Amino acid sequence: MPRVASKTKPARPSAAAKRPSRRAIAEEVKKLCRKAEAARERNDYEASRAALERALAMDPECSDAIWWMGDYWHTVNKREPALKFYRRYLYLHPGDAEALHMIASLGGRAVPRRASDEYLRMHFDSYAEDFDKSLLKELGYQAPKILGATVLKTRGSRAPKADICDIGCGTGLVGLELKGIARTLTGVDLSRKMAAQSRARGIYDRVAVSEVTKFLRANKARYDIVTAADVLIYFGDVTALFRAAARALRPGGLFAFTVESRRSGTYHLTVTGRYAHNPAWLDKVGAEAGFIKRSHLRAPLREEVGKPVPGYYGVMERLA
Repeated sequence: MPRVASKTKPARPSAAAKRPSRRAIAEEVKKLCRKAEAARERNDYEASRAALERALAMDPECSDAIWWMGDYWHTVNKREPALKFYRRYLYLHPGDAEALHMIASLGGRAVPRRASDEYLRMHFDSYAEDFDKSLLKELGYQAPKILGATVLKTRGSRAPKADICDIGCGTGLVGLELKGIARTLTGVDLSRKMAAQSRARGIYDRVAVSEVTKFLRANKARYDIVTAADVLIYFGDVTALFRAAARALRPGGLFAFTVESRRSGTYHLTVTGRYAHNPAWLDKVGAEAGFIKRSHLRAPLREEVGKPVPGYYGVMERLA
């Protein structure tokens, strides 16, 4: 006798069976974060935001997505949502130096007198491999080239070879501009990964990993030139740094630096997380440290969101 087919309906898969595994969710969230980063690199901020929102819908505690959402709102000048996400990140990572710094830059906590060493290490260690590509190709970074030219013009073509200390040397871009006039060339950077990039260029006689003010105070060597390209932007009160630079220079030596300029007051922590300085105040600080202004130039440092960042290039001479 033929077998009668059962009329029992097949069991439906359970909700748990349909739900993606944690591993699958984690992989998808990673893909979305990479997609967001790629969109940001091509300045497609809305596509970046959309990918991050999808990532956070899948994993509300994804640290990378939370941080980059804060960065997105920061980039489009929306203070409150940026603060919300930076604080959310800080909740997941108590004491995180980068989050604390960005919250301060947006007015969410007391403004520090300078960026912390921990913040600078974290920021530049994470940035080191892509630094040149990001700044030179994408942001039109001009500071090292213009500062180098300003130093050469100020010294004159007949000046002898110089002992140079390049503080905050980064990947060595200032060193490239001044190696032709250097008797010795020393680089100093707080970031080990940045210092490694400078060493790899093979143009420095020495590259030290150190906080720059401490290095200038403790080092026994004396220099003819101290350069600081995009260094003061991480210091609010530069008094101690100027005094340390004066101590490290021989009489008649030059201190060459860049700042993001403002027209009043002393200094201000901007929403970018960098400090801007009033050049008139820097002249006063320099005079108190034993310097006299030799030359200056107002010119862009780089571009940011398609607009030039106004810069001030200063060269001061240490008095005898």
